[in-house]
Amino acid sequence: MEGYLDTFGNVLKAIRKERKLTQKMLSQDICSQSVLSRIENGEELPNVLVMQQLCQRLGVTMDQVMVYNSVNVKETDILLESMAYHFGKKEYEKLDELLQRPGLINQLYLDTDIQLYFYYAGSCEFFLHGNCEKALSLLKQGLSYTFKLDKMHVSKEEVQLISCIGKVYGDMGNLEEAEQYLKKSIYLFYRLPNQRGSAELTKIFYNYASFLYQKEQYTLANEQIDCGIHLARQKNSFYYLEELFLLKSRVLHQRKEEQEALTYQQLSAEVKRIANFG
Repeated sequence: MEGYLDTFGNVLKAIRKERKLTQKMLSQDICSQSVLSRIENGEELPNVLVMQQLCQRLGVTMDQVMVYNSVNVKETDILLESMAYHFGKKEYEKLDELLQRPGLINQLYLDTDIQLYFYYAGSCEFFLHGNCEKALSLLKQGLSYTFKLDKMHVSKEEVQLISCIGKVYGDMGNLEEAEQYLKKSIYLFYRLPNQRGSAELTKIFYNYASFLYQKEQYTLANEQIDCGIHLARQKNSFYYLEELFLLKSRVLHQRKEEQEALTYQQLSAEVKRIANFG
């Protein structure tokens, strides 16, 4: 029984941290925070109802928690970290190679891991292969694994997926759907707990700003760009900073602010140089 307690508690804790939830957020209206702490530390066995409710809030089934214990978690985590690295560096060819590994999808047991698989696959279809229809299908499939309209807590991955779906819709010329998804991603970003914000979310501001720029809504585009730049600087990250600087330069050019436009063009080139050097 002690081994089971350790196993269930450790896995519960690992999934909670993966979801970026605090003990207070997970336990709210289910059990006390102190009870959850004892469960995670293997000091208490939860009753079935509590187990079900905790799993439901985490977006996994009890079976998935049990399976999660028996697989080679470390190997899967290393693979996911490698994919995340290539994705963050926009190395889509290398990412695509990992995604093509035989049986990869069968190595993933958590809904969030499967969601990431479809997120990465959809991104490769869009950026690498230029297949908007397939990209849209994969991105929507990834979102469906965890997202529900009445969810209390959304994840940064869900926000990014919604933004990317909007981006693809925009490239397909479906502007109404594009704007709906892009606006939704910004709205959900501001519902994320502060500690869950991450540098990767600068991309959602770039996506929406690009859409607004294409619609010649330069003031609104500039506001979104500044939000993205602020987040990148707050997180000390170069992720999408080059693109944001370049887009701001174009916005300023449209507004006839040529000197400042040149400054941001130079900043974009400098970020690109530093990122390539790194």
